[in-house]
Amino acid sequence: MRHAETLEILRAYLVDEVLDGSAIGLAPDTPLLEWGILTSLSTMRLVSFIGERFAVQVPLDEVIGSNFKDLDAVARLVDSLATTPPPHGGA
Repeated sequence: MRHAETLEILRAYLVDEVLDGSAIGLAPDTPLLEWGILTSLSTMRLVSFIGERFAVQVPLDEVIGSNFKDLDAVARLVDSLATTPPPHGGA
């Protein structure tokens, strides 16, 4: 999947599920954590959505501020997980 597609899917999710349909000011570089758009609960809901929509699991050690600081960072994380082969002998 192209980065732009991933960005748009994530943006649509945040608009619908977190921002109650208001997309005003939501750009790829909007500071999601700094502005309080993502909280601990909404971040975990987003991680769950990523798993369902993109069929990738976000490892707990990747659920860090730098990966969720803005939409672009989240999309880069999803894209990298989608292209990384699963570990051998996985769970």
